[in-house]
Amino acid sequence: MKFKVLIIVVLAAVGIGAAFIALGGLPANTSTTARYLTSAATTGDVTDDVAATGTVASASSYGLAFGTKAHLAGASAAAGSTTWTVTDLKVKVGDTVKTDDVLATADTTELKRQLAVATDDWKAARVQQVIAQEALDAASGTAAIRQAKINLYNTNSQVSGAQHTRSDLVSQIAAATLTAPIDGVVTSVAIVTGLEAPSGDAIVIDSADLQVSAEVVESDLASMKLGQTAAVNIGAVDAGVTGTVSAIAPTASAASNSGVVSYPVTVTLTDAPATVRSGMTADVTITIDSATGVLAVPATALRGSAGAYTVLVLGADGQAVSQAVEVGLVTSSLAEITSGLTAGQEVVTGLANPQSGTSTTSSGGFGGGGFGGGLGIPRDGPRPGNGN
Repeated sequence: MKFKVLIIVVLAAVGIGAAFIALGGLPANTSTTARYLTSAATTGDVTDDVAATGTVASASSYGLAFGTKAHLAGASAAAGSTTWTVTDLKVKVGDTVKTDDVLATADTTELKRQLAVATDDWKAARVQQVIAQEALDAASGTAAIRQAKINLYNTNSQVSGAQHTRSDLVSQIAAATLTAPIDGVVTSVAIVTGLEAPSGDAIVIDSADLQVSAEVVESDLASMKLGQTAAVNIGAVDAGVTGTVSAIAPTASAASNSGVVSYPVTVTLTDAPATVRSGMTADVTITIDSATGVLAVPATALRGSAGAYTVLVLGADGQAVSQAVEVGLVTSSLAEITSGLTAGQEVVTGLANPQSGTSTTSSGGFGGGGFGGGLGIPRDGPRPGNGN
């Protein structure tokens, strides 16, 4: 009977011990005890970015039509009654042009004939104006003076009308020559030498300056500011270009993907290579905050919450010891350390299991607190002096 009781007691002890180990009370096998993963605190740059995708486009595009001034492409140009026969076309699609380059001309024979007639009419009106003024100067008596004034007023009106007609024709003749309003690239040509120009834009020029209109999700919009720098990658031509945020739309895009609300943010490109063209897809990374030349550790080393962060550092005996730290900028990958650590100190970032050859970061290991996800680490961590 005593022997049976002893067996029961031993089995119960074994069961309790196994449960204790399973619950994490002690390592199940001391030869495969988990080891700490560490990383040294180093001096470098910490940046917080917003990623977006957009399309390359010209910063501005102008339409040119005979008989009117250059205007934004797509806008309605003032239509005139004059027909324009193209006499010379100097450009084709894809040509690079400079401001004031002559692009095309139209026939002005009829306009010049009309100008000659208008000039003669203006000269005749001027003669009549002089005669009317002399008559007024020589008039005597109320009735004669009154009539002389009426004649002078009429001739003044005739001179003004003739001058207006003449000026309009001069402008029309000048508008028969299309010149580039900007440095840019010819993107459309709708005229042919010898044929009458159709209505609408004869030539369209896109500016050499390029920009990207990127869609930024609503959760990131509050971090956007004019003047922020951006890195832009155009995969089609394997080009990396820098840019600057130049416009932030006040209203959301009309179209949305899977119900995600986004806002157009314009990034003006700097020194884009000639291979970059309008319409190409661009991946944009906008820097919303940065700390340069600061002490930093992996964000997975942080434990606790804003205002009460700690890290685990390894002591001389290899044991992990909790160390309070103050942080500045915290991103998804790095955390700026403003006090509590020195360069070269090793901080614990997770656990490595030598038996399985895998590594982990835990949200509840080492006595609570944990690493990485589940900490509530803000994407925009507190900066020194912000009260956090």
